[in-house]
Amino acid sequence: MPKVTINDRTVEVETGTTLVDAALKVGVQIPHYCYHPRLSVVGQCRMCLVDIWDRGRKMPKLQAACSMKVENDNWVVRTDTPEVHEAQKGMMEFFLINHPLDCPICDQAGECGLQDYSFKHGVAFSRFRFEDKRTYPGRERIPLGSSVILNMNRCIQCTRCVRFTHEIAGTGELGLFNRGARAEIGTFPGKPLENHLSTCVVDICPVGALTSTRFRFAERVFNLDKKPSICTGCEVGCNVTVEHRRGKIKRLKPRFNPAVNDYWMCDHGRSTHERYQRLPRLSAVRVPAESGAGGGWKEALDLVHRELRQADGKKVAILGSGFLTTEEAHVLARLADAAGAAERGVAVETGPHWHIPNLQGGVSGTEAAPNRRGAELAGMDGSAADGLLTGDLAAAADVVLVADSDFGAAAHDPQVVARLRRAKRLIVFGWCDSPLAQAADIALPVAATVEKDGTFVNVQWRLQHFGAAFAPPGQARPLVEALGDLLARFDAAWTARTAGAVFDRLAGEIPAFAGLSWDAIPAVGVTLNVPQAQAAGTSAAASVAQEI
Repeated sequence: MPKVTINDRTVEVETGTTLVDAALKVGVQIPHYCYHPRLSVVGQCRMCLVDIWDRGRKMPKLQAACSMKVENDNWVVRTDTPEVHEAQKGMMEFFLINHPLDCPICDQAGECGLQDYSFKHGVAFSRFRFEDKRTYPGRERIPLGSSVILNMNRCIQCTRCVRFTHEIAGTGELGLFNRGARAEIGTFPGKPLENHLSTCVVDICPVGALTSTRFRFAERVFNLDKKPSICTGCEVGCNVTVEHRRGKIKRLKPRFNPAVNDYWMCDHGRSTHERYQRLPRLSAVRVPAESGAGGGWKEALDLVHRELRQADGKKVAILGSGFLTTEEAHVLARLADAAGAAERGVAVETGPHWHIPNLQGGVSGTEAAPNRRGAELAGMDGSAADGLLTGDLAAAADVVLVADSDFGAAAHDPQVVARLRRAKRLIVFGWCDSPLAQAADIALPVAATVEKDGTFVNVQWRLQHFGAAFAPPGQARPLVEALGDLLARFDAAWTARTAGAVFDRLAGEIPAFAGLSWDAIPAVGVTLNVPQAQAAGTSAAASVAQEI
């Protein structure tokens, strides 16, 4: 592989690597607006100009680093010469000539490339007459679709959004219309920006020209706490960043993982956090008044233990969910063993066909839950849920224990709730006070996905882990801890109480996880060693809904 020297730092890169990407490998950031690693190179912002020496001879003029690809060992690059600094200052002066000074009311403030580069590479004055500024009358707050708003006066015409719709989404709704000083971004007639990746154009816009209708005026970005996590919208398992303030999620943004979602995520995934505000929260233990168990966790788990011990194991059914972490599913399966439960199903519903592009051709999913595969590997039975949800199995049960009060739309369906309610005892764990939780004899509050640690196994059989973004409210606690306390009442030798401890334990018991440990799971995840026969034999969700 060729070597290139950038600011006296030599790095070896793959042939064809752009200078922008090569510089990042040695900690040098070359400023740029129009360049993006997954989009075609247009070289029109001219912020990335650098000095290059080839075989000791300086190229006669500055070169655009985004379009210069390393092909041999002869290049020496400088990003800090007086000529480069002068060019950057000149370009920043051009960009700021017509840009409005509306940072105080712009959603991009705090994460704006124009702000950052104006401080780092610009000058503190302008030679341009204010009264001659170009504006776009009537082109403020223009809906391009249901998810994206355009403020054309802020646009620097980098065309990232245009190239994204043509090259990544493949839908081509956006174009650059008119010429010269009147050029502007817009949608083609009768073709609004409605593809399922549409909000990605907001992520890649370097300024505040494109804003999200979901996040618009919701919060200042510099007030947000950020935590890496995994999307729960489907089985693709997109890597995301949870951005919240004081425990209230403001938005989800894609987090780079080249093996899964690359730089992207779908609009459906961005909306999944909204149910935490829309649905009522289960935050306190609820037990029958006549039980005398009080309102604490210890008394409630003692009561659940007693109900399971007194029931005929053949008449105990346990219903898990594709939203459970692998660790929760494993403890639940061990609990099913201890109680002698005849059924241990995993409830998973189907949704539209979501496709997230990446360099390997993309990842597709149809299940409306992130971890059916992990739950099955951990010991649950993906084919056993139908008897409880659609049949008469619950009517003959002494105890039905549901580990997720919001496992899908069925948990809010009066007919399904009535069917499960026919059991002598209905016990429900969950974060949501759904109709199912309200109908339960015993309802126990647990943490939502963003409030706990765990792992998911996506459609590629890739194991990915995530951590809690903030603490759960009230009496809610992580389900893996609650189930661990319950299991310890059956098996005194069970001591694992955290997600990490449970994972390390199951890794020693289940061949697919052999050799893994909680602390050694890579940031981008790891593909499990699942035999092809097992992968083909696991139960798939019922039918594929129509593709978007």
